[in-house]
Amino acid sequence: MNQINSFKDITVRLNNKFENSILGKQAKNIEGNFRDYDFHTINEVRPAIKNKMDGLQREHDVYEELEKQYSYEKGYSIIPEAYLRDKDGKIVKDFISGEARRIDFIVVKDDKVIDSIEVTSKTADKTIQSAKEERIRDMGGNYIRDNHGNIIKIADTVHTRIERRD
Repeated sequence: MNQINSFKDITVRLNNKFENSILGKQAKNIEGNFRDYDFHTINEVRPAIKNKMDGLQREHDVYEELEKQYSYEKGYSIIPEAYLRDKDGKIVKDFISGEARRIDFIVVKDDKVIDSIEVTSKTADKTIQSAKEERIRDMGGNYIRDNHGNIIKIADTVHTRIERRD
């Protein structure tokens, strides 16, 4: 992946990574049709896009570091955006928020999860997200699908570590 340097870079990245997301569609529309938006709308969307650009760059940087630390040649797999699932492979939703939990990166070797990483900014409060993850894990959401679709159990000793970056 290349560094994100422009609005066009984020638009391409958003369209590739979040093809059906609302933000991806907004970014695509804004790039092509600035005249269709008043300044209020543009000023609301710009900080969201800047935040998304920064987040994607952080994820990219961490992924590159994980690739060096956990190389494919040594039998590791890095699974991006893995949903917490039950033993049957169904996505488990938190009973309070009604939301699922997707971990930024899960590292697997020999059909065992050995690392779980959440990438975020230095200032983001992850208390609510961490609590949601714990509730989902308590409800049986202790599995993920690997890159081949196999169900892999997350050991009770593996907890998601938060990787904070500028």
